[in-house]
Amino acid sequence: MLKTIYPDFYEDFCCKADKCQHTCCAGWEIDIDAATAARYQQLAGPVGEAIRQNIVEVDGTWQFVLGPGGRCPFLRSDGLCELIRRADESVLCDICANHPRFFVSLGDYELAGVGLSCEKSCELLLAEEKPLHFRTEAGEKLSLKEVLQRLSLPVSDEDLCYQTGLTADDAAFVLDCLQKTEPIDEAWTAQLAQLRSADMELEADAPQAFDRIYQYILYRALEHVPQYGWGTVLSYAQLNTDFIYLQYQLTGELAELTRRWSEQIEYSTENVRLLMELLA
Repeated sequence: MLKTIYPDFYEDFCCKADKCQHTCCAGWEIDIDAATAARYQQLAGPVGEAIRQNIVEVDGTWQFVLGPGGRCPFLRSDGLCELIRRADESVLCDICANHPRFFVSLGDYELAGVGLSCEKSCELLLAEEKPLHFRTEAGEKLSLKEVLQRLSLPVSDEDLCYQTGLTADDAAFVLDCLQKTEPIDEAWTAQLAQLRSADMELEADAPQAFDRIYQYILYRALEHVPQYGWGTVLSYAQLNTDFIYLQYQLTGELAELTRRWSEQIEYSTENVRLLMELLA
């Protein structure tokens, strides 16, 4: 049986619902798991009928039919979910019930957490500046180093923190790599162009919060170690933290920059694969 590890702020996560400025119910395809899709076909009453009128099967997978702006048909103007208001959370498909939580298997462990495309996740990550700590289902408290040791990874103290001292050549390499990713929108492309032309203090020290960002990106990417290797995953964490640092030099809006990075990279399987291959 897998032993679950999760960051110490994981249990504090709670959806901000209508208080969120960036709804997760728009801009994404919403796939419905097979078990829930079958239940929707049998669900009686007005809620069941409304769902069936707003889902479609695409290549064997049921999805919600998105409206203008890629909005879920059940996303209300006040940011709340019509299905939850009319029924309860048990009516949701797996992706809606679990997002932004993730669960990946590595060796004898299940690594759990919350994705950083969610503004609440970023707020929790950046609420403190001390190094990340993790917990197990048995109540053990672990440092990141202890987590990596349990996964039999050859970790050094240098691997545990963000390496500052970015040079102009380093910055150019980071931007070249990110330029190759598939852009999430036109604003992302414009932001990359702005970064290329900006005059930044690259040798400046990074706030302590960057260690937590680096550590969390590293933790989130551990599932890729079997395919790409420990060194590549370390480089991936450094590269993406470098990119967030470059953006921070322009705006100082760390939480939002981290969230936007996650939308572009963390939640794009193709973009993660591309960067891993570039760094391998």
